[in-house]
Amino acid sequence: MLSWEKRAFRSPFELWKDDGILHLVLSPGATMRTRDMKELIRLISALDPTRRSPVLLEYPAGVVVQEEARQLLRRMCGAQGHPVAFFTTDLQARLQGVLFKQVHQPAFPFRVFGWREEAYRWARERRQLTELLGQ
Repeated sequence: MLSWEKRAFRSPFELWKDDGILHLVLSPGATMRTRDMKELIRLISALDPTRRSPVLLEYPAGVVVQEEARQLLRRMCGAQGHPVAFFTTDLQARLQGVLFKQVHQPAFPFRVFGWREEAYRWARERRQLTELLGQ
């Protein structure tokens, strides 16, 4: 039986921009460490230098975000103001999202969704609102 090694580089996330919305998909069971969060923040800044695009975050079951990484992200999102549509079908992940919103009271718009279509619609509305207000 052959034993395959893991890939040399395995990112715990995928990120791309489409129609003015940043799509961030975390890998199932991923652990987001501080170095991963720094890379994510750099990529978001490169894809959206205006810092206005909403983020559609897909958060699957089993994802772990280390506390230091969570604090870094909270500081950066608060400073940049990206609206975040937190989408998950997993009950535990949804509860984590609700708890994050209640405890940390983020300065940026943050909503938790159980349906991808609703999350996408909300993100698109945030993008349109920003365009209308000319911010």
